[in-house]
Amino acid sequence: MKSPLSPIGSRQETPLAAALLKLIDIVEEENGILQRHGIVLHAGFTDRKNHALRELMAARRCESSPAAVASSRPLLRHLSESLRRNAALLKLHITALGDISDIIIGSMRDAESDGTYSRSRSRPKL
Repeated sequence: MKSPLSPIGSRQETPLAAALLKLIDIVEEENGILQRHGIVLHAGFTDRKNHALRELMAARRCESSPAAVASSRPLLRHLSESLRRNAALLKLHITALGDISDIIIGSMRDAESDGTYSRSRSRPKL
């Protein structure tokens, strides 16, 4: 899924633009899954985002001219917006997981508190 923000009129996609587009695609894919409340292994997305970020940093070192950076500004803005949305969605997801954990822990405590397995049950005196 290529972002519609690739440099228009460029004969060839620059390594910087390609790296930005790859990172945007990964973040937007994760956002889509999170918005649909899909089940996902976040470690996979974290690994992919870290790898894409390393590629972006390498491309940035290769293309350090002001013109190359200036031409990438629309992609950088799009990435920034996608990352803000990603952070918000991940925060909601983590909050929901915390709520579910609290419910499970509360249920376990309630099950233990019925006295069935309590150590404080009266023992017969010898």
